[in-house]
Amino acid sequence: MTTQSEQHAAAAGARRCITQVNSLDDLVGAHPDALRHFYEAGKPADPAELGDAPRGRLLALQPTVGFHLATRPLITALASRWMPWKGNEFDHGGNSGTNLVFGSKVWRFKAQLLPSELDGAPTLALTYGERAFGNPWPVSALKDELRAVGPGVAIGPMLLKWQERWHHVLWFGLTRVTPQ
Repeated sequence: MTTQSEQHAAAAGARRCITQVNSLDDLVGAHPDALRHFYEAGKPADPAELGDAPRGRLLALQPTVGFHLATRPLITALASRWMPWKGNEFDHGGNSGTNLVFGSKVWRFKAQLLPSELDGAPTLALTYGERAFGNPWPVSALKDELRAVGPGVAIGPMLLKWQERWHHVLWFGLTRVTPQ
């Protein structure tokens, strides 16, 4: 006869734990808890591995975590065609860049290794608050974090600083664009 803790340990060992992703498209609409698992298992993203202009995708909305299945079709639709944000463009050296929205370069950011607001581990942080960038609020109050979860694939949270606290808004990802 096995104890309940032995049964739990056996079940946990039988579960598959995937920590590397081959395609960002596979993560569109994933549950925020699963995305956090991948993020925490990742390593700080390297802009050189993502290329000069990685394609971006919305993956999930954090505030809908409690009713994710109801909002998943909306996320999938937004991420496919209707999302005006198309990704990022890193400057040479990868220490700054811009967002690509409707084909235009907007909202400059500074890229640097910082502790994550989610777990304190190192992450590539994209910050928008530098005065010289001239980003409007709420863009200037945003912070994106990125960790590599597979070859040429990075994901992370978008956070908004509101009333002196960081609030997790959504999960997004970037993927290297391979020339056709």
